[in-house]
Amino acid sequence: MRHPLRHPLLPTLGLCLAFAARAAGPDIALTLTPEGALRHRVTLDGTEIVAPSPLGITLDGTALGENETELSRRTEGDLTTLTLRNASGRRWVVEARAFPDGVAIRYRIPADGPATVSREATAFTFPSGTTAWYASAVFQYGYTQRYQERKTDAIAGEILAPPATFRLPNGTYAALTEGNLRDFHGCAFEGTAPNVVSVLFAECKGALDEGIAVGMPRKDRNVVVRNRPWQAIPKRGTREIVTPWRILMVARDLDGLVRNGILAQVADPPDPALFPNGGREPWIRPARAVWTWMLTRPNRQGFDTCMDLIEDAHALGYEALVIDEGWERWPTRDGLDKWALLAKLCAHARTRGVDVWVWRPGAPRREGDGQVLDPAERARFMDACAKAGVRGLKIDFFHRENLPTVQAMEAILEDAAKRHLMVVFHGVNKPTGDAHTWPNLLAKEAVSGLECVGWGERNMAPWPVHDATLPFTRWLAGPADYTPVGFGKRCPASTTYAHQAATAVAFTSPMLILAADPKELLREPLATHFRDLPVTWDETRVLAPSAIGRLAILARRHGDEWWVAILNGTDARTLTLPLRFLGDGYWTLDALEDAAPDRRTLTRRQSTHTAADTLTLPLLPGGGALLRLTPRSPSP
Repeated sequence: MRHPLRHPLLPTLGLCLAFAARAAGPDIALTLTPEGALRHRVTLDGTEIVAPSPLGITLDGTALGENETELSRRTEGDLTTLTLRNASGRRWVVEARAFPDGVAIRYRIPADGPATVSREATAFTFPSGTTAWYASAVFQYGYTQRYQERKTDAIAGEILAPPATFRLPNGTYAALTEGNLRDFHGCAFEGTAPNVVSVLFAECKGALDEGIAVGMPRKDRNVVVRNRPWQAIPKRGTREIVTPWRILMVARDLDGLVRNGILAQVADPPDPALFPNGGREPWIRPARAVWTWMLTRPNRQGFDTCMDLIEDAHALGYEALVIDEGWERWPTRDGLDKWALLAKLCAHARTRGVDVWVWRPGAPRREGDGQVLDPAERARFMDACAKAGVRGLKIDFFHRENLPTVQAMEAILEDAAKRHLMVVFHGVNKPTGDAHTWPNLLAKEAVSGLECVGWGERNMAPWPVHDATLPFTRWLAGPADYTPVGFGKRCPASTTYAHQAATAVAFTSPMLILAADPKELLREPLATHFRDLPVTWDETRVLAPSAIGRLAILARRHGDEWWVAILNGTDARTLTLPLRFLGDGYWTLDALEDAAPDRRTLTRRQSTHTAADTLTLPLLPGGGALLRLTPRSPSP
């Protein structure tokens, strides 16, 4: 579910360059020191969120942001533009936007061709005693790490994969990420001093040594090279190098943080030639999907298994089947090659109202895999998919966030849109609002999801802590391909089945690919909930007493129903949950809960309530609950 656009905050001009935000939002001030160094400062209700911190970028050996002279300033709507001239004579522009829920800054530098970027000086200085939550690396294997918690006083040297979330000593929340990443190297952040977090360009050493622009290196994949110079290019259609927006989300509570809408507002709009309906194209269909990869059935990727899964999806009322790696090696049978078999499968799926998605590597991993980086091969592959009746593509193994990778993803999305194909990216970087520019992009992985169970468990946060952190970190950037709801061996030992059921609502996505075998979802007590499970939402609220890494309670409304996901951390607790978020009248509660002390059994209870009631729920360590609240007639 994409965030709706919000009315922007209209800034006013003050001393130097300042935004005077109404009481609902933060103030940002940009100033030049007497030496001409560019600084920014952010306050909320008069309290400092970010102390004066550097801005700037080093381009072709010149440190823009030092020795500057202000030439002009202009304000239009929520955007203020500051034009500067460096002592070297180079002119450039700083743009800043203020919103009710944060601020965004970017740089525009006139350029007729490529230029070398050595580093970016943009930094954020938080108060001492601030707590940070983050995954600690940059490329794909960093995004599949679990989140950790640390004080910013001890953050020097750490790498923070965006979005990273912060709680200040006064209880204010903030988060750092980037938006509208196009024709530029994706960034991470690093601790450059106690309480100082700076923009970082990073690469995988193995990929650099092997000369791999996109894809997974053979060695040194976890060794980071920081701020290696790279070639930036002018943004398409311009004669300027344009950085992504450096975004600071600000909120007084977790509810405000989760409902942040900045990424949608800074994203470039969809191309009307590709998306004449502004993204509301009839061929873009959010879906609940069954999936081949994590099945325990024999020949899980085989043609016959996929035919059975179409029937399972139809029985659940689900809209899609995702066929992962393996279909491309289907042997010829009855005179039909893999493409003819795929067409037969898609034709059968259409009779059941099910879309078929297929997996493909974004870059070659082994001989014979093929790839979609080459425009001609990509066109042949997508044409064959469209002819067979495929509706969506899961493209995997990017593993990078450099300029070639960013451009490759956009080329894939553009060619897919021309053929009315939807896309999910796997093995990839975080979202940056790209789903608002490319509405056929339904999700990106960039998360440690259930596919990672059993990967490097040592020295990682327990799964319950990780899960209770994700709604307030990774999901701030957009939907993730977590593949929720794992039972059997895909259920981490530290979580319960009720916790797993709740992940379907906590870790929502327009393309909701479930890890569980659909036959498990068709059994009671899961069947009713998972047949009716929504995939898009009209409203989301974070309920008290949610706390990052300890307890996540998310209430999501679809139409006139509320669904509540409860993910408990590692401490047993008895939760008292007021229902005052409900409307008037009586509501039927249909709850899936832990059948304590059995961690691998679910229990279902039903009862009637009003908004004046409070629920009491005992939660096991790593436990949870999935609640469904439906309005009923005026009397119980």
